[in-house]
Amino acid sequence: MARSINDIEKDLLALSREDRARIALDLIRSLDKDNEPISRLEWEATWTEEANRRLEEIERGEVELLSHEEVMATLRSALRN
Repeated sequence: MARSINDIEKDLLALSREDRARIALDLIRSLDKDNEPISRLEWEATWTEEANRRLEEIERGEVELLSHEEVMATLRSALRN
């Protein structure tokens, strides 16, 4: 019998931070339309570029910042529904 996505997620979240990061990177790479793996340097450069873009949006006042408490309350509400 196939395992449910919830069971798989529960098992994955029980892994160490390093193992979860490795799996996350592998999954992200698997979504690449050309399915060509990228180097860690390319991956880090891409995320650095994205972080800088987001910081610029914040500095220009283009996005609404939420506190940790607000984000968690929104997630809890969404998971209850």
